[in-house]
Amino acid sequence: MTFNWQEYTTTELRAHATTRFREGGGSRPDVMLVEIDGHKAVLKDQGGADKWFALLIGPILNWRECKALTRLSELECVPELLSVPDSRAFLMSYHDSEQITKLKSNQPNWPEFFSDLKSAIDQLHQHGVAHNDLRNPTNTLVTPDGKPILVDLVACFCRGQKWNLPNRWLFNKFAQVDHSAITKLKTRVAPELLEESDVTPEEIAGRIGMAAKELGQWVRKVSRKLFTS
Repeated sequence: MTFNWQEYTTTELRAHATTRFREGGGSRPDVMLVEIDGHKAVLKDQGGADKWFALLIGPILNWRECKALTRLSELECVPELLSVPDSRAFLMSYHDSEQITKLKSNQPNWPEFFSDLKSAIDQLHQHGVAHNDLRNPTNTLVTPDGKPILVDLVACFCRGQKWNLPNRWLFNKFAQVDHSAITKLKTRVAPELLEESDVTPEEIAGRIGMAAKELGQWVRKVSRKLFTS
């Protein structure tokens, strides 16, 4: 019988938190492991950020990430969206895993892992979502059986309708930057796997694509300055 996470409010979920993965504050949300009757899930609560950021920006970020997870609901390489208890928080499935650059017990077969990672990224793009922050190694997790889990889609970019040519052009650029994350991760954890075909984001996305990414980063920095203490 499936456990019904939708019965719980954010306050109730927070009361059952057993581990804090990320401490909220500034523009950062609270990210916590919730355990109820032996069932585990991860709560991401933008309400943990500074007051004005949580009030004004939190609902937008929450909506963006939930929209992406809904699009990707068929995929095993991203968490499953379990519930949205309020406009600033959502609950997702928990995966026993470790960050790729902080592995202690999960030591994958790296050639197989990077093949699976490329496949996972391709699946995201086929479903119309570019992650846009995979060059941050904290967003790639490794399960005990050596499979990638991609998390933190708050910076994602979704592909628009066929008639929206500027959107789709940008989407392709961000998708290329996603693939460049593979090269960066190889450099960090398995440099012996680097090949001539591995490229940097500048080489594959071009100046305009990187400028768009930098614009997104600038918007986030301005938001932090305006709405956090």
